[in-house]
Amino acid sequence: MIHDSLGRSAERYYSLHPLFRQAFEYLYSHLDEFADPASDGRHTIQGDDLFVMVGDHRLKRPEEALLEAHDRYIDLQVMISGTESFGWAQRAACTDPRSAFDAGKDIVFYNDLPTSVATVLTGEFVVFFPEDAHAPLIRPEGVQGGTRKAIFKIKADAK
Repeated sequence: MIHDSLGRSAERYYSLHPLFRQAFEYLYSHLDEFADPASDGRHTIQGDDLFVMVGDHRLKRPEEALLEAHDRYIDLQVMISGTESFGWAQRAACTDPRSAFDAGKDIVFYNDLPTSVATVLTGEFVVFFPEDAHAPLIRPEGVQGGTRKAIFKIKADAK
């Protein structure tokens, strides 16, 4: 898992995956547009290898947020507005799947509890790799309303 600010240099992450540069460049060139609800939905950048979903989200109580993990995609989640907390656990340590892995949706949910929580503010992002189980959409204490974010899906094995 990575948690950082958009104001810092994204170049430090380009070497982690061949599509990170393209994802961040797309993000920076469309960031103002993403604030507008007219941009809601899926935006294809490079077929199924790289796309982004933009929209508003309702936050949950911590006990309602389930850990999830993906096999095929890395999540780059960017907070356009609002504040959201994310639970995290090492996927290999999750031992209580809620159901079987859904290959069509590239997701599995776990009943396990997060081992840490990161709170992401407007202008910050998190990256979750397939080995990271994460519980999104947790309402931080004292926060009202929802969030608006861009969720980039980056195919883990893309070249």
